[in-house]
Amino acid sequence: MPSSTSLFLGRRYFAAGSGSRLGSFISGLAIAGLITGVALLIIVLSIMNGFEREMRTRILGIVPHIQLFERGGVRRWQELAESLGSIEGVREVTPFTGFQALLNARGKIQSVQVMGLSPDHLDSALRAVLPAKAGDWLGEENDAERAPGIMLSQALATKLGASAGQRLTLIVPRVGAGNRQATPRVAVFTLAGIFDTHTAEDQALALIHLNVAGDMAGLGLAPEGLRISVDDVFDVRDIGYGLLQRLPGEFSFIDWFQTHGNLYQAIQMSRQMVGLLIFLIIAIAVFNVVSMLIMTVVDKRPAIATLKTLGADNKTILGIFLVQGTLIGVVGTLVGTLLGVAGALYVPDAIATVEAVFQIRFLNTEIYPIDYLPSALDLSDVGLVATVALGLNFFATLYPAWRAAAVKPAEVLRYE
Repeated sequence: MPSSTSLFLGRRYFAAGSGSRLGSFISGLAIAGLITGVALLIIVLSIMNGFEREMRTRILGIVPHIQLFERGGVRRWQELAESLGSIEGVREVTPFTGFQALLNARGKIQSVQVMGLSPDHLDSALRAVLPAKAGDWLGEENDAERAPGIMLSQALATKLGASAGQRLTLIVPRVGAGNRQATPRVAVFTLAGIFDTHTAEDQALALIHLNVAGDMAGLGLAPEGLRISVDDVFDVRDIGYGLLQRLPGEFSFIDWFQTHGNLYQAIQMSRQMVGLLIFLIIAIAVFNVVSMLIMTVVDKRPAIATLKTLGADNKTILGIFLVQGTLIGVVGTLVGTLLGVAGALYVPDAIATVEAVFQIRFLNTEIYPIDYLPSALDLSDVGLVATVALGLNFFATLYPAWRAAAVKPAEVLRYE
């Protein structure tokens, strides 16, 4: 515990700087660098947490955690879904049929990923990202007056220039015997609704009724596979192999690690690399603290010698500069933490406001996984950043403080 003399003089030196313009400038630069580094690191970690959260909730709402397939379509899928749903770790099991196709809207043609869903069996993850009326929009009728309904993502509808109520033609290429091109299946749909998940999946996603998709894919009423949602998205591989052990050999599965694992790894790697770069900013700021304290020690050598002559011991001198350096770290870290927390909470809204006012888009799902800037503040990250910053700053003050305590009064005062 520093003595009262150390506390008093340490606070005085902190308030006054090093006593020179250059020293005061370096002192201000050190505090500013510490504030900037801490604030940026908290904001960046929160944004990366936000991307990871959206990956789990929004992107994995569209992309199944596990896709279970049976050769020729899943027969008696209702019984199978009920059986699999009782397995520990499995949350929901719903049918789907997916295939690639071409969509024609008044001469504009786009390649699309069609997903056939049952309005009565939409899992909660899908319901969270689709409009509330999605089930009603997926009509199954196919008579002279009304074509079956199709839902398009906003990005796909924009590419096609399509609007609600418009007739669209879906073309499904087929391969015949000997890999020869067979006559494609063609059907007319009514654009029943447009949805926007704000993810990269929007670039080519179209939704139709499960039974209609089965007809288009040549599977009849048997869905192509089952969408399986699990409680722990990182346990999908073990759960998938556990399912196969319960089922006949004609079943297979793929999980989200196989379809979107690279995206998750890229988010994690970006978090680590950006965090390391900003951590270096904090390290540079701490180096500035060392430089400033050394300049202060050099400037205050006569005062240190006088204090020692008056009876101050090495512990008191050491405490003075430890207090000064610690105050720099506390102020820089505290202000940086407050700015970082405020930035993590309000930067997404600020970015959205700028995009709306200037009609620009910083993130596009053609490049990025989502089209908005997410943020998820984690108090453990805040605590870790603040602790590391304070720890580095404290250790950085030890050498200058030791230099001050090592000053010999006789050598200094001899020339005064």
